[in-house]
Amino acid sequence: MKTTFVGHAAVLVETKSLRILSDPWWQGPCFGAQWWVYPKPSLDAVDAAPVDYIYISHGHADHLHLGTLRRFPKTTKVLVSDTLDLTPSLTRAGFEVIEVGQDEEVDLGDGVKCRIIPTYADDTLMALSDGDEVSLNLNDALHASPGYIQDSIVARLKQLYPSIDYVFCGYGIASHFPNCYVIPGKDNAKTAIERQKHFNRQWARIVNELNPRFGFPFAADVAFLEKDLFWANEPTHNGERPTDYYATAYPGSRTEVVDIGPGFVIEDGKITNDTRFHDVKESDLKAIFEREIEKVNTHQPVDEDFVDYLREQLLERLEICRPYLVEYSGDYRFLVIIRGAESAIEICKTGKSIELATRKLADLDRQSYDVILTTQSSYLRRTLSSDFGHETLFVGSGCIFEYTTREKAEQNLHREMLPLLNNRTVPPRSRFGDQPKLMYQLKQGVKKAIGRVDEDLYDLKRWTVFS
Repeated sequence: MKTTFVGHAAVLVETKSLRILSDPWWQGPCFGAQWWVYPKPSLDAVDAAPVDYIYISHGHADHLHLGTLRRFPKTTKVLVSDTLDLTPSLTRAGFEVIEVGQDEEVDLGDGVKCRIIPTYADDTLMALSDGDEVSLNLNDALHASPGYIQDSIVARLKQLYPSIDYVFCGYGIASHFPNCYVIPGKDNAKTAIERQKHFNRQWARIVNELNPRFGFPFAADVAFLEKDLFWANEPTHNGERPTDYYATAYPGSRTEVVDIGPGFVIEDGKITNDTRFHDVKESDLKAIFEREIEKVNTHQPVDEDFVDYLREQLLERLEICRPYLVEYSGDYRFLVIIRGAESAIEICKTGKSIELATRKLADLDRQSYDVILTTQSSYLRRTLSSDFGHETLFVGSGCIFEYTTREKAEQNLHREMLPLLNNRTVPPRSRFGDQPKLMYQLKQGVKKAIGRVDEDLYDLKRWTVFS
Protein backbone atom coordinates (compact mmCIF):
# COMPACT_ATOMS: atom_id res chain seq x y z
CA MET A 1 0.00 0.00 0.00
CA LYS A 2 1.37 3.36 -1.10
CA THR A 3 -0.08 6.52 0.44
CA THR A 4 0.57 10.11 -0.63
CA PHE A 5 -0.53 13.10 1.41
CA VAL A 6 -1.80 15.53 -1.21
CA GLY A 7 -2.82 18.34 1.13
CA HIS A 8 -5.45 19.32 3.72
CA ALA A 9 -7.82 16.28 3.81
CA ALA A 10 -6.78 14.85 0.44
CA VAL A 11 -4.94 11.52 0.69
CA LEU A 12 -4.21 9.24 -2.26
CA VAL A 13 -3.98 5.50 -1.55
CA GLU A 14 -2.57 3.25 -4.27
CA THR A 15 -2.83 -0.48 -3.72
CA LYS A 16 -3.11 -3.49 -6.01
CA SER A 17 -4.37 -1.85 -9.22
CA LEU A 18 -6.54 0.80 -7.56
CA ARG A 19 -6.15 4.50 -6.79
CA ILE A 20 -8.43 5.91 -4.09
CA LEU A 21 -8.49 9.62 -3.27
CA SER A 22 -10.19 11.31 -0.33
CA ASP A 23 -11.81 14.75 -0.01
CA PRO A 24 -10.01 16.66 -2.80
CA TRP A 25 -9.89 20.46 -2.39
CA TRP A 26 -7.42 22.73 -4.13
CA GLN A 27 -9.32 24.62 -6.86
CA GLY A 28 -9.92 27.99 -5.21
CA PRO A 29 -11.23 28.87 -1.73
CA CYS A 30 -14.19 27.47 0.17
CA PHE A 31 -16.78 28.86 2.59
CA GLY A 32 -17.08 31.87 0.33
CA ALA A 33 -13.60 33.35 0.27
CA GLN A 34 -12.83 32.52 3.92
CA TRP A 35 -10.67 29.38 3.70
CA TRP A 36 -7.67 29.04 1.41
CA VAL A 37 -5.75 25.78 1.30
CA TYR A 38 -2.18 26.24 2.55
CA PRO A 39 0.40 24.83 2.16
CA LYS A 40 -0.44 24.31 -1.50
CA PRO A 41 -1.34 20.67 -2.26
CA SER A 42 1.14 18.43 -4.08
CA LEU A 43 -0.70 17.19 -7.19
CA ASP A 44 1.95 15.19 -9.03
CA ALA A 45 0.71 11.84 -7.73
CA VAL A 46 -2.93 12.70 -8.45
CA ASP A 47 -2.13 13.78 -12.01
CA ALA A 48 0.06 10.76 -12.73
CA ALA A 49 -2.84 8.42 -13.57
CA PRO A 50 -6.65 8.29 -13.39
CA VAL A 51 -8.24 8.00 -9.97
CA ASP A 52 -10.64 5.06 -9.60
CA TYR A 53 -12.55 6.17 -6.50
CA ILE A 54 -13.04 9.40 -4.59
CA TYR A 55 -14.22 9.16 -0.98
CA ILE A 56 -16.22 12.13 0.29
CA SER A 57 -16.37 12.04 4.08
CA HIS A 58 -19.02 14.71 4.66
CA GLY A 59 -20.65 17.76 3.19
CA HIS A 60 -18.44 20.62 4.43
CA ALA A 61 -17.03 22.58 1.52
CA ASP A 62 -13.39 21.73 2.27
CA HIS A 63 -14.26 18.04 1.83
CA LEU A 64 -16.99 18.14 -0.79
CA HIS A 65 -15.57 20.84 -3.05
CA LEU A 66 -17.43 20.81 -6.34
CA GLY A 67 -14.95 23.18 -7.98
CA THR A 68 -12.18 20.64 -7.46
CA LEU A 69 -14.31 17.59 -8.26
CA ARG A 70 -15.11 19.05 -11.68
CA ARG A 71 -11.50 18.51 -12.74
CA PHE A 72 -11.97 14.72 -12.51
CA PRO A 73 -13.51 12.62 -15.31
CA LYS A 74 -17.09 11.54 -14.71
CA THR A 75 -15.97 7.90 -14.92
CA THR A 76 -14.50 8.32 -11.43
CA LYS A 77 -16.73 6.61 -8.87
CA VAL A 78 -17.56 8.49 -5.68
CA LEU A 79 -17.87 6.69 -2.34
CA VAL A 80 -20.17 8.12 0.34
CA SER A 81 -22.05 6.89 3.38
CA ASP A 82 -25.70 6.05 2.82
CA THR A 83 -26.47 8.00 5.99
CA LEU A 84 -25.57 11.30 4.32
CA ASP A 85 -27.61 13.26 1.80
CA LEU A 86 -24.70 13.83 -0.57
CA THR A 87 -25.79 11.75 -3.55
CA PRO A 88 -28.12 14.31 -5.21
CA SER A 89 -25.47 17.03 -5.56
CA LEU A 90 -22.83 14.56 -6.71
CA THR A 91 -25.19 12.98 -9.23
CA ARG A 92 -26.07 16.42 -10.61
CA ALA A 93 -22.32 16.99 -11.03
CA GLY A 94 -22.28 13.90 -13.27
CA PHE A 95 -20.64 11.29 -11.03
CA GLU A 96 -21.63 7.71 -10.36
CA VAL A 97 -22.17 7.50 -6.59
CA ILE A 98 -21.73 4.36 -4.50
CA GLU A 99 -23.54 4.58 -1.18
CA VAL A 100 -21.98 2.36 1.48
CA GLY A 101 -24.08 1.09 4.39
CA GLN A 102 -22.83 1.64 7.92
CA ASP A 103 -22.42 -2.11 8.53
CA GLU A 104 -21.26 -2.92 5.01
CA GLU A 105 -17.82 -3.86 3.73
CA VAL A 106 -17.44 -3.16 0.01
CA ASP A 107 -14.96 -4.93 -2.26
CA LEU A 108 -13.54 -2.21 -4.51
CA GLY A 109 -11.66 -4.73 -6.64
CA ASP A 110 -8.54 -6.91 -6.41
CA GLY A 111 -9.37 -7.73 -2.80
CA VAL A 112 -9.26 -4.10 -1.63
CA LYS A 113 -12.06 -3.64 0.88
CA CYS A 114 -13.62 -0.47 2.20
CA ARG A 115 -15.84 0.48 5.11
CA ILE A 116 -17.43 3.89 5.62
CA ILE A 117 -18.57 4.35 9.20
CA PRO A 118 -20.80 7.24 10.38
CA THR A 119 -19.63 8.92 13.54
CA TYR A 120 -21.10 12.22 14.76
CA ALA A 121 -22.80 15.32 13.32
CA ASP A 122 -23.07 13.98 9.74
CA ASP A 123 -19.44 12.95 9.51
CA THR A 124 -17.88 9.61 8.54
CA LEU A 125 -14.56 7.80 8.44
CA MET A 126 -13.15 5.33 5.92
CA ALA A 127 -11.24 2.13 6.56
CA LEU A 128 -9.26 0.51 3.72
CA SER A 129 -7.74 -2.96 3.80
CA ASP A 130 -5.84 -4.68 0.99
CA GLY A 131 -5.15 -7.93 2.82
CA ASP A 132 -1.70 -6.79 3.90
CA GLU A 133 -2.20 -3.38 5.49
CA VAL A 134 -5.01 -1.32 7.04
CA SER A 135 -5.39 2.44 6.66
CA LEU A 136 -7.90 4.58 8.57
CA ASN A 137 -8.95 7.99 7.27
CA LEU A 138 -10.66 9.71 10.20
CA ASN A 139 -10.65 13.25 8.70
CA ASP A 140 -12.88 15.41 10.96
CA ALA A 141 -14.91 12.49 12.24
CA LEU A 142 -13.55 11.97 15.76
CA HIS A 143 -11.32 14.71 17.17
CA ALA A 144 -14.23 17.14 17.58
CA SER A 145 -16.69 14.47 18.78
CA PRO A 146 -17.72 13.91 22.41
CA GLY A 147 -15.58 11.48 24.37
CA TYR A 148 -18.23 8.77 24.47
CA ILE A 149 -18.46 8.84 20.66
CA GLN A 150 -14.69 8.58 20.36
CA ASP A 151 -14.60 5.64 22.75
CA SER A 152 -17.40 3.81 20.95
CA ILE A 153 -15.94 4.24 17.47
CA VAL A 154 -12.38 3.42 18.57
CA ALA A 155 -13.62 0.22 20.24
CA ARG A 156 -15.43 -0.81 17.07
CA LEU A 157 -12.41 -0.09 14.87
CA LYS A 158 -10.11 -2.11 17.11
CA GLN A 159 -12.56 -5.00 16.98
CA LEU A 160 -12.77 -4.84 13.18
CA TYR A 161 -9.05 -4.22 12.69
CA PRO A 162 -6.90 -5.66 15.51
CA SER A 163 -3.75 -4.51 13.71
CA ILE A 164 -3.80 -1.03 12.15
CA ASP A 165 -0.97 0.34 10.04
CA TYR A 166 -1.86 3.95 9.26
CA VAL A 167 -4.16 6.48 10.93
CA PHE A 168 -4.83 9.84 9.32
CA CYS A 169 -6.71 11.92 11.88
CA GLY A 170 -7.83 15.54 11.73
CA TYR A 171 -6.86 18.04 14.41
CA GLY A 172 -8.16 21.37 13.10
CA ILE A 173 -10.51 23.78 14.85
CA ALA A 174 -12.91 24.11 11.87
CA SER A 175 -15.01 26.73 13.63
CA HIS A 176 -15.40 30.47 13.98
CA PHE A 177 -14.93 29.97 17.73
CA PRO A 178 -13.01 31.52 19.45
CA ASN A 179 -10.99 33.47 16.87
CA CYS A 180 -13.95 35.43 15.51
CA TYR A 181 -14.67 37.10 18.88
CA VAL A 182 -13.30 40.53 19.73
CA ILE A 183 -13.37 41.17 23.49
CA PRO A 184 -11.69 43.92 25.53
CA GLY A 185 -8.53 42.53 27.12
CA LYS A 186 -8.50 39.32 25.06
CA ASP A 187 -5.11 37.91 24.10
CA ASN A 188 -5.88 36.71 20.60
CA ALA A 189 -2.78 34.58 20.06
CA LYS A 190 -2.90 32.83 23.43
CA THR A 191 -6.62 32.15 23.00
CA ALA A 192 -6.05 30.58 19.57
CA ILE A 193 -3.22 28.42 20.92
CA GLU A 194 -5.26 27.29 23.92
CA ARG A 195 -8.10 26.25 21.63
CA GLN A 196 -5.79 24.36 19.29
CA LYS A 197 -4.21 22.54 22.21
CA HIS A 198 -7.60 21.00 23.05
CA PHE A 199 -7.88 19.40 19.61
CA ASN A 200 -4.23 18.36 19.63
CA ARG A 201 -4.96 16.39 22.77
CA GLN A 202 -7.99 14.76 21.20
CA TRP A 203 -5.86 13.79 18.21
CA ALA A 204 -3.19 12.29 20.44
CA ARG A 205 -5.71 10.39 22.55
CA ILE A 206 -7.40 8.84 19.50
CA VAL A 207 -4.13 7.83 17.85
CA ASN A 208 -2.82 6.34 21.08
CA GLU A 209 -6.00 4.30 21.62
CA LEU A 210 -5.94 2.94 18.06
CA ASN A 211 -2.23 2.09 18.44
CA PRO A 212 -1.28 2.05 14.73
CA ARG A 213 2.23 1.70 13.32
CA PHE A 214 2.02 5.30 12.06
CA GLY A 215 -0.12 8.27 13.03
CA PHE A 216 -0.49 11.39 10.89
CA PRO A 217 -2.20 14.73 11.66
CA PHE A 218 -3.92 16.22 8.63
CA ALA A 219 -7.02 18.09 7.39
CA ALA A 220 -6.00 21.45 8.88
CA ASP A 221 -4.14 23.10 5.98
CA VAL A 222 -6.16 26.33 6.07
CA ALA A 223 -5.16 29.98 5.84
CA PHE A 224 -7.27 33.07 6.49
CA LEU A 225 -6.66 36.04 4.19
CA GLU A 226 -9.28 38.39 5.64
CA LYS A 227 -7.56 41.20 7.56
CA ASP A 228 -9.65 40.65 10.71
CA LEU A 229 -8.45 37.02 10.92
CA PHE A 230 -5.03 37.12 9.29
CA TRP A 231 -3.40 37.29 12.73
CA ALA A 232 -4.74 33.79 13.55
CA ASN A 233 -2.64 31.92 10.98
CA GLU A 234 0.67 31.81 12.88
CA PRO A 235 -0.51 31.01 16.42
CA THR A 236 -3.06 28.43 15.30
CA HIS A 237 -0.56 26.45 13.24
CA ASN A 238 2.68 27.11 15.11
CA GLY A 239 1.70 27.40 18.78
CA GLU A 240 1.78 23.66 19.47
CA ARG A 241 1.99 20.74 17.08
CA PRO A 242 -0.05 17.60 17.82
CA THR A 243 2.93 15.34 17.23
CA ASP A 244 5.00 17.27 19.78
CA TYR A 245 2.28 16.85 22.38
CA TYR A 246 2.00 13.14 21.54
CA ALA A 247 5.71 12.57 22.14
CA THR A 248 5.39 14.17 25.57
CA ALA A 249 2.13 12.49 26.59
CA TYR A 250 2.86 8.97 25.29
CA PRO A 251 6.64 8.46 25.40
CA GLY A 252 6.38 4.65 25.38
CA SER A 253 4.03 4.38 22.41
CA ARG A 254 4.92 2.03 19.57
CA THR A 255 3.28 4.47 17.12
CA GLU A 256 5.55 6.62 15.00
CA VAL A 257 3.80 9.97 14.62
CA VAL A 258 4.87 12.14 11.69
CA ASP A 259 3.93 15.79 11.16
CA ILE A 260 3.44 15.44 7.41
CA GLY A 261 3.44 18.05 4.65
CA PRO A 262 2.02 17.90 1.10
CA GLY A 263 3.93 15.37 -0.99
CA PHE A 264 4.74 13.03 1.91
CA VAL A 265 4.76 9.39 0.77
CA ILE A 266 4.80 6.16 2.74
CA GLU A 267 4.84 2.76 1.04
CA ASP A 268 4.66 -0.62 2.74
CA GLY A 269 5.66 0.92 6.05
CA LYS A 270 8.64 2.86 4.66
CA ILE A 271 8.73 6.62 4.24
CA THR A 272 9.88 7.29 0.67
CA ASN A 273 9.31 11.05 0.51
CA ASP A 274 9.72 12.67 3.90
CA THR A 275 8.00 16.04 3.49
CA ARG A 276 7.20 17.62 6.85
CA PHE A 277 5.11 20.48 8.20
CA HIS A 278 6.84 23.87 8.27
CA ASP A 279 5.82 26.82 10.42
CA VAL A 280 3.32 29.13 8.80
CA LYS A 281 4.70 32.63 8.29
CA GLU A 282 2.68 35.75 7.57
CA SER A 283 5.39 36.96 5.20
CA ASP A 284 5.03 33.80 3.09
CA LEU A 285 1.25 34.14 2.97
CA LYS A 286 1.51 37.78 1.89
CA ALA A 287 3.89 36.83 -0.92
CA ILE A 288 1.98 33.77 -2.14
CA PHE A 289 -1.52 35.25 -1.87
CA GLU A 290 -0.80 38.90 -2.66
CA ARG A 291 -3.58 39.30 -5.24
CA GLU A 292 -6.04 37.15 -3.32
CA ILE A 293 -5.53 39.14 -0.12
CA GLU A 294 -6.30 42.37 -1.95
CA LYS A 295 -9.42 40.87 -3.51
CA VAL A 296 -10.70 39.32 -0.27
CA ASN A 297 -10.40 42.62 1.57
CA THR A 298 -12.04 44.76 -1.11
CA HIS A 299 -15.77 45.14 -0.50
CA GLN A 300 -18.17 46.54 -3.06
CA PRO A 301 -20.85 49.02 -1.95
CA VAL A 302 -24.11 47.45 -0.78
CA ASP A 303 -27.23 49.45 -1.64
CA GLU A 304 -29.94 50.31 0.86
CA ASP A 305 -32.54 48.12 -0.83
CA PHE A 306 -30.43 45.05 -0.16
CA VAL A 307 -29.95 46.05 3.47
CA ASP A 308 -33.74 46.38 3.75
CA TYR A 309 -34.12 42.91 2.19
CA LEU A 310 -31.77 41.43 4.78
CA ARG A 311 -33.63 43.22 7.55
CA GLU A 312 -36.92 41.69 6.32
CA GLN A 313 -35.32 38.26 6.28
CA LEU A 314 -34.09 38.72 9.84
CA LEU A 315 -37.53 39.96 10.86
CA GLU A 316 -39.06 36.73 9.53
CA ARG A 317 -36.61 34.72 11.66
CA LEU A 318 -37.41 36.91 14.64
CA GLU A 319 -41.11 36.15 14.41
CA ILE A 320 -40.38 32.44 14.16
CA CYS A 321 -37.95 32.54 17.10
CA ARG A 322 -39.81 35.05 19.29
CA PRO A 323 -41.21 32.46 21.78
CA TYR A 324 -37.67 31.21 22.39
CA LEU A 325 -36.01 34.63 22.49
CA VAL A 326 -38.39 36.13 25.06
CA GLU A 327 -37.44 33.32 27.48
CA TYR A 328 -34.21 35.25 28.05
CA SER A 329 -34.89 37.52 31.00
CA GLY A 330 -32.36 40.24 30.20
CA ASP A 331 -32.20 43.10 27.72
CA TYR A 332 -29.68 43.65 24.94
CA ARG A 333 -28.68 45.82 22.03
CA PHE A 334 -27.20 44.09 18.99
CA LEU A 335 -25.97 45.57 15.76
CA VAL A 336 -25.43 43.78 12.43
CA ILE A 337 -22.90 45.54 10.20
CA ILE A 338 -22.75 44.54 6.54
CA ARG A 339 -19.41 45.24 4.88
CA GLY A 340 -19.80 47.91 2.21
CA ALA A 341 -23.19 49.18 3.47
CA GLU A 342 -23.88 52.63 4.87
CA SER A 343 -26.66 51.30 7.11
CA ALA A 344 -26.68 48.58 9.76
CA ILE A 345 -29.45 46.48 11.29
CA GLU A 346 -30.25 47.03 14.95
CA ILE A 347 -31.80 44.30 17.14
CA CYS A 348 -32.94 45.55 20.54
CA LYS A 349 -34.68 43.66 23.35
CA THR A 350 -36.38 45.39 26.26
CA GLY A 351 -38.37 43.10 28.51
CA LYS A 352 -40.36 40.88 26.14
CA SER A 353 -40.27 43.41 23.32
CA ILE A 354 -37.78 42.78 20.49
CA GLU A 355 -37.46 45.26 17.64
CA LEU A 356 -35.48 45.40 14.41
CA ALA A 357 -34.59 48.60 12.57
CA THR A 358 -32.06 49.94 10.07
CA ARG A 359 -29.76 52.71 11.23
CA LYS A 360 -27.20 54.87 9.46
CA LEU A 361 -23.76 53.75 10.58
CA ALA A 362 -22.41 57.27 10.68
CA ASP A 363 -25.00 58.23 13.31
CA LEU A 364 -24.34 55.32 15.69
CA ASP A 365 -22.34 55.06 18.88
CA ARG A 366 -20.78 51.59 18.71
CA GLN A 367 -20.20 51.56 22.46
CA SER A 368 -23.95 51.67 23.04
CA TYR A 369 -24.30 48.11 21.72
CA ASP A 370 -23.56 44.92 23.62
CA VAL A 371 -22.55 42.84 20.60
CA ILE A 372 -21.75 43.89 17.04
CA LEU A 373 -21.81 41.29 14.27
CA THR A 374 -19.88 42.13 11.09
CA THR A 375 -20.21 40.02 7.96
CA GLN A 376 -20.58 40.21 4.19
CA SER A 377 -23.93 40.72 2.49
CA SER A 378 -23.56 37.54 0.42
CA TYR A 379 -22.75 35.48 3.51
CA LEU A 380 -25.74 36.79 5.42
CA ARG A 381 -28.06 36.30 2.46
CA ARG A 382 -26.87 32.71 2.06
CA THR A 383 -27.25 32.11 5.80
CA LEU A 384 -30.86 33.27 5.76
CA SER A 385 -31.90 31.60 2.50
CA SER A 386 -30.23 28.17 2.27
CA ASP A 387 -30.15 25.15 4.54
CA PHE A 388 -26.39 25.05 4.99
CA GLY A 389 -25.60 28.69 4.39
CA HIS A 390 -24.82 29.29 8.06
CA GLU A 391 -21.74 27.08 7.68
CA THR A 392 -19.97 29.96 5.94
CA LEU A 393 -20.35 32.01 9.13
CA PHE A 394 -19.81 29.40 11.80
CA VAL A 395 -17.52 26.82 10.20
CA GLY A 396 -15.80 29.07 7.70
CA SER A 397 -15.36 32.02 10.09
CA GLY A 398 -17.28 34.39 7.87
CA CYS A 399 -18.22 36.78 10.67
CA ILE A 400 -16.81 38.78 13.56
CA PHE A 401 -18.60 39.17 16.91
CA GLU A 402 -17.38 42.24 18.76
CA TYR A 403 -18.20 42.73 22.44
CA THR A 404 -18.00 46.14 24.06
CA THR A 405 -17.46 44.68 27.55
CA ARG A 406 -15.79 41.56 28.92
CA GLU A 407 -18.75 41.05 31.31
CA LYS A 408 -21.21 40.55 28.46
CA ALA A 409 -18.79 38.21 26.70
CA GLU A 410 -18.49 36.00 29.76
CA GLN A 411 -22.29 35.72 29.69
CA ASN A 412 -22.11 34.47 26.07
CA LEU A 413 -24.72 37.06 25.17
CA HIS A 414 -24.12 36.56 21.44
CA ARG A 415 -25.97 33.25 21.76
CA GLU A 416 -29.22 35.21 21.80
CA MET A 417 -28.47 36.29 18.22
CA LEU A 418 -27.61 32.84 16.88
CA PRO A 419 -31.18 31.50 16.44
CA LEU A 420 -31.79 34.27 13.90
CA LEU A 421 -28.79 33.33 11.78
CA ASN A 422 -30.07 30.41 9.75
CA ASN A 423 -32.80 29.38 7.33
CA ARG A 424 -35.15 28.02 9.96
CA THR A 425 -38.88 27.62 9.40
CA VAL A 426 -39.83 26.34 12.86
CA PRO A 427 -39.03 27.85 16.26
CA PRO A 428 -36.21 26.47 18.39
CA ARG A 429 -37.15 24.14 21.21
CA SER A 430 -37.58 25.89 24.55
CA ARG A 431 -34.28 26.41 26.34
CA PHE A 432 -35.92 24.83 29.41
CA GLY A 433 -37.03 21.68 27.60
CA ASP A 434 -40.48 20.34 28.45
CA GLN A 435 -40.45 21.57 32.03
CA PRO A 436 -40.94 24.80 33.95
CA LYS A 437 -38.00 27.18 34.12
CA LEU A 438 -37.52 26.71 37.87
CA MET A 439 -37.40 22.90 37.56
CA TYR A 440 -34.86 23.18 34.73
CA GLN A 441 -32.65 25.48 36.79
CA LEU A 442 -32.82 23.18 39.80
CA LYS A 443 -31.80 20.17 37.71
CA GLN A 444 -28.93 22.06 36.14
CA GLY A 445 -27.75 23.16 39.58
CA VAL A 446 -27.75 19.57 40.83
CA LYS A 447 -25.84 18.33 37.76
CA LYS A 448 -23.24 21.04 38.22
CA ALA A 449 -22.88 20.25 41.92
CA ILE A 450 -22.18 16.56 41.26
CA GLY A 451 -19.96 17.20 38.24
CA ARG A 452 -22.22 15.79 35.55
CA VAL A 453 -22.29 18.84 33.28
CA ASP A 454 -20.51 18.28 29.94
CA GLU A 455 -17.73 20.69 29.06
CA ASP A 456 -19.01 23.58 26.96
CA LEU A 457 -16.68 23.84 24.00
CA TYR A 458 -18.16 27.21 23.01
CA ASP A 459 -18.10 29.07 26.32
CA LEU A 460 -16.23 32.36 25.95
CA LYS A 461 -15.43 32.55 29.65
CA ARG A 462 -13.82 29.09 29.57
CA TRP A 463 -11.86 29.46 26.34
CA THR A 464 -10.78 33.11 26.24
CA VAL A 465 -7.33 34.00 27.55
CA PHE A 466 -7.12 37.56 28.81
CA SER A 467 -3.91 39.56 29.02
